[in-house]
Amino acid sequence: MTSCFTKGFTLIELLVVVLIIGILSAVALPQYTKAVAKARFAEALMNLKSLSEAVKLCELENGKLVWSSNDTCGAVENLSISIGSIPNSGSNCFETENFWYCTDRGNLDFENTVAVAQYKKEDVCICIHDDGTFAASNQSDCSLKEPSYDPAKLLNLTDSVCSCC
Repeated sequence: MTSCFTKGFTLIELLVVVLIIGILSAVALPQYTKAVAKARFAEALMNLKSLSEAVKLCELENGKLVWSSNDTCGAVENLSISIGSIPNSGSNCFETENFWYCTDRGNLDFENTVAVAQYKKEDVCICIHDDGTFAASNQSDCSLKEPSYDPAKLLNLTDSVCSCC
């Protein structure tokens, strides 16, 4: 005797499965985006720390604590660091895949800022100060995309004042 029912899924069952997958992906996608951003910023923090140490080492070797971009320690190529690519000779900036980095004392909002990293895809800046503390903020006056998160909160930073634009 044969059954009149065929094996398989009904349309309702398939729609329920698709709906559940859609809900799960809608919940997981923002968390994934934050995790990717946090990983990229962790790279920037590590590079800023290395850049800050290279600048301080150069300052100690040359006997200068305050310098301008025309001085020996102002040019990235004179620092003992190999991160990213330097655009031109004598430049105080270099770039990696996701960030622009600049060493620039005295021209930023805070005199004790050693270096700044600006995220290429969004208006986010991260600074490192003389004492090794980091600061991060959104820069709404830049022409890049405004992030949907607070970078200081994402990186667990208490000081959220930084400027690079």
